[in-house]
Amino acid sequence: MKSHQEILVECWYDKTDIESITQWADTFVKNNDHIPEEVFEIFYAPKHHFEDILFRLSIAEEPDFSPQSLSAEILAAKYLINLIKRYLNDEVTPIDICRVINNIDCGFMNAPRDLPNNVTYYPCWLGNLYSSCDWCDETWTNNSAPHLKQDLENQLPYITKWINNNSQSN
Repeated sequence: MKSHQEILVECWYDKTDIESITQWADTFVKNNDHIPEEVFEIFYAPKHHFEDILFRLSIAEEPDFSPQSLSAEILAAKYLINLIKRYLNDEVTPIDICRVINNIDCGFMNAPRDLPNNVTYYPCWLGNLYSSCDWCDETWTNNSAPHLKQDLENQLPYITKWINNNSQSN
């Protein structure tokens, strides 16, 4: 079962629907004895409040959790790996994966990582995927964008390595 932080990261970087979030909450309630009050709020909250509720759950568990925290970045990288695998199985379109890559790229650009003032942080584990998505629109198909498939396949081991290196220090 996904954690509330994983669901929150999906909300931040991809499209999420009310049904999947309430389904997660329902499963959480059924499988746990100690349920934070915020989980029950999900059942009657409007969609635009879900992120706030999930964020409150997240910081209750991890006070330093934020959209640009290392733990959120690790979850975003894991989510991207799953999305890449779905893309490689023709379950996701180029525009879908490129939207998420763009959102992650923008979301972690200049994240606080204790770098010198003259150095801007960039999520290096994305490699050149942002450029692979240049000019991507609804006309792209999995068959008409072979470069994207190749670039995603090539980047997978680097993303995995980055997660493994940073999960140990997290």
